[in-house]
Amino acid sequence: TLIMAGAIFIAVFNVRDSLNGFMDLLGQHYLADVMVTLNEPYRAAQVEREIVQIPGVDRVESWGMAQAEVLDEEDEVVTNLILFVPPDDTELLEPDLVVGRWLVPEDEKALVVSDSIWSEYPDFQLGDTLRVAFPGRRVEDWPVVGIFRFVDMVGDNIFGYGDYETISRLTNSAGEAISFRIVAQTQTLESQSELSQVVDEHLRQRGFKINNVEAGKVTRQQQAQSMNILVIFLLTMAVLTAVVGSIGLMGTMGMNVLERTREIGVMRAIGAVDGEIVKSVVVEGMMIGLISFAVAAVLSFPISFVLLRIISTAMMGTIMPLEITMMGFIIWLGVVIFLSAIASMWPARSASRLTIREVLAYE
Repeated sequence: TLIMAGAIFIAVFNVRDSLNGFMDLLGQHYLADVMVTLNEPYRAAQVEREIVQIPGVDRVESWGMAQAEVLDEEDEVVTNLILFVPPDDTELLEPDLVVGRWLVPEDEKALVVSDSIWSEYPDFQLGDTLRVAFPGRRVEDWPVVGIFRFVDMVGDNIFGYGDYETISRLTNSAGEAISFRIVAQTQTLESQSELSQVVDEHLRQRGFKINNVEAGKVTRQQQAQSMNILVIFLLTMAVLTAVVGSIGLMGTMGMNVLERTREIGVMRAIGAVDGEIVKSVVVEGMMIGLISFAVAAVLSFPISFVLLRIISTAMMGTIMPLEITMMGFIIWLGVVIFLSAIASMWPARSASRLTIREVLAYE
């Protein structure tokens, strides 16, 4: 029981770090301190002028967004394509590319898409093309030059990025933007939240139709909270299992003391004091705990892999890379030593109270 509790406990820490690491990778798509999304496209220069007037704003990037359809060879719709269109010189985007490269100025009708493309096209290879149709435009083949890791958070749609000038021309939105990403002079959660409220009020007063204004750290905190609930639940189950294991160890040590009653009597007869009797039992219990730790440490690796795969597939529709952290190993080592010592103390005290006459007469 201690082995299983330890393996699960260590695995939960590995899964927690893997989830946090993956969320940090996703955060590379949302590096802005405050993100403003409007209900409809506006002249980018006009909105930027209004935002940079707000105290605390350092700079603003204007992003476009477009929707298109991905068609098969019979011109039947396979799925929708949602494209974010950052400026060419953006500094607020660092996607985790699985294969391929990012867009370069020479690319026009080229795409970088999320790994959810493999849900619709399991055999899709880098350099293959998608048959894309924008509203009011004819179907054209767009090569995919890069695929990045991302959670399938947009339903059955494919999420990606395209060239700003090309997409703007195809959607008749040159010089317009629907999303504005703000870099602030302060980076704390409180200051970002305050700035997001100020931006929201300022733009609404100027007549802009606001869809959402959100601080970057608020988004990350909400993601972390949902993960922490799961982690706390799993840790609670592991700790409860460890408590059951320590109770089992206490029973085992109690039986050992009973079976070694004559041995303890002989030890006392030749001069062993109470402290030596207690120490021999406690050390034996702690050695059992350390052996369970060693086996649990080995078992934690496959359990971590399986647990992460189940959670990531169920919650996010993707397989996350496993990250190993030493924190789980260190904490569990301390926990198992403590539990083993506590579980051994009662049998040890019982052994130390036995008199020489009682133990030598024990049948």
